Amino acid sequence: MPACPGWTVADVIVHLTFGLGRGYPTAMRTAANATESDPIDWPTSSPRGDAVLPAFAAEMEGCVAAFRAADPTTPCWTYAGPGTAAFWFRRAAIETGLHRMDASEATGVRESMLEERTNDAVVESVEFALPLGAAVLGIEPKAIDVRNVSDGSTIRLGEGPASAMIEAPGSTLLDALWGRGREAIDIDGDRGAVDAWLGVIESAFSTN
Repeated sequence: MPACPGWTVADVIVHLTFGLGRGYPTAMRTAANATESDPIDWPTSSPRGDAVLPAFAAEMEGCVAAFRAADPTTPCWTYAGPGTAAFWFRRAAIETGLHRMDASEATGVRESMLEERTNDAVVESVEFALPLGAAVLGIEPKAIDVRNVSDGSTIRLGEGPASAMIEAPGSTLLDALWGRGREAIDIDGDRGAVDAWLGVIESAFSTN
């Protein structure tokens, strides 16, 4: 897949099936003060071939039912520590949106998320996803500012004074933050710091 080197569309479907379909409902049932490093009920094996789509349909049906039954304010464990079920609602909307774009691009048709969802995904990336990736890698890149010209917002990625700024429309920023191409963003300042942050997702969560 162009946006996810080393992945196939089937890999993305399997990833959503178990990471989101099974994992997120399990996380919502896990106590907020859980101390396990990974309380998610990961499967011991993944379906392949003709079993992929039936597994996706079954797990996602259960996931949707769990989301509909859950109170967003219910305390639970999250990747970011103690939180509420709303964390998983937001994470699911963003992750499915991103991977839908990935799968559509693989078929030759580029779909986009709604602008409001895209802008929220940029914020979530800066506040959660990239800091998590940096923690996984054990690195602390210099802080940079991320300016979204779609809504006029600026948000800081990292701690301390900003050593650079990246600027672009929301959809372009989202692609860059998730390692899907940085050619169309404007960079002002320390390019080394920018490169460090924009390589975090691929380095921390690569399937290769």
